[in-house]
Amino acid sequence: MVIEIVAVVVLPTMLVVAATAGLGSRRAVRGGGSDADSVGFAGGVLAALFTVVLAFQVVFAWQVGSDIEASSATEANALADAYDHAEVAPEPMRASMRGLLREYADVVANREWMTLAERGAADPRLTRILAETRAAFASLQPTDPVPQFAREQGLQAVRTIDDSHRSRVESATGSHVFNNVLLAGTVLGAVLLVAFPLLAGISARPVNVAVMALLTASLGAVVLIALQLSRPLDGPFGVEPDPFRAALSHMQAPT
Repeated sequence: MVIEIVAVVVLPTMLVVAATAGLGSRRAVRGGGSDADSVGFAGGVLAALFTVVLAFQVVFAWQVGSDIEASSATEANALADAYDHAEVAPEPMRASMRGLLREYADVVANREWMTLAERGAADPRLTRILAETRAAFASLQPTDPVPQFAREQGLQAVRTIDDSHRSRVESATGSHVFNNVLLAGTVLGAVLLVAFPLLAGISARPVNVAVMALLTASLGAVVLIALQLSRPLDGPFGVEPDPFRAALSHMQAPT
């Protein structure tokens, strides 16, 4: 995070201050020959376009995080439901089924979440755990209506876990081409907003240097936030695996 702040905010600000002092000292700039009205109009249009692109980028990036949160909540709730429905199974099958479901929650919360964030890869153990849990529920052949209902609900919970897991992984690792285009547009727009006054002929007066430094630092902070939003599983805006931790606590609670 510190390296990103230096690279995106501090260094560009220092470079722009030096560029403003150097380019603003040119004879053509000191002569005041620039067309202020035309320059102001073009700059306003550029700023408006940047604002629109930034707004879209924030909304779409935030939506990815919301989708992951929704899928995680559904997946974790289905885990807890399957754990409760496993109560009808005879021992030692019940202990085995519940152990598998606890393992699933532990793998997601403490391993897969980090793997998805760092390498964009799901944990293959979850597929094995779900297959064994599904087979265990399917093997139950109760004649009493209550255990029969628990068996059906358990199988439905396993299907929900599987579907929600696929959706969560897809949201976290999908290409999101449109989001990437918006992020690139945000970065390009910030660069243009900083470069435009320099190319248009801003002078090297101390107040102008200070304004350019403030503008660059502000836009750098905006770009930094946009970059953080593009990583939905880590960073200050990253989604946490709290639903799975809560499900694990539920399954580890004494009964």
